[in-house]
Amino acid sequence: MKHVLNYAISIITLLIAFSAHAQPFPKGKWEVTTQTIMPHIMTPMPIHKDVICVNDKTKGKPPIAVHESCKFFDYKIIGNDASWQMKCKGELKMNGAGRIIFNSDNYKGSAIIKMKMPDSEPMEIDHTYTGRRIGDCK
Repeated sequence: MKHVLNYAISIITLLIAFSAHAQPFPKGKWEVTTQTIMPHIMTPMPIHKDVICVNDKTKGKPPIAVHESCKFFDYKIIGNDASWQMKCKGELKMNGAGRIIFNSDNYKGSAIIKMKMPDSEPMEIDHTYTGRRIGDCK
């Protein structure tokens, strides 16, 4: 019994220490650059830039630009590593997963999205993200 109790205390201590290292994604205004790569399409997609405000209203969502029909789930941050799943409804059926590694003023990451357009074969789209904090949200 004593070993079980010591084991349980050790696990609880590790969980508390581990959660102390988890940090929320830094709030503020972020410039996000997205590079989209669509296999089987020879012409590269243009790089896209967005400005995103990370605040209490965006809690539970990664700091990336997505269509309003997309919803995030399983968003979690462990240390400085954020990951998520997403699903989009509507005419373009998409789902995928992504991950970013961040610090207080920049991040890098990627996502793989699977998409099914009407009357076409399913395709996989790769997104690469870079973000930099450019100030406070107004």
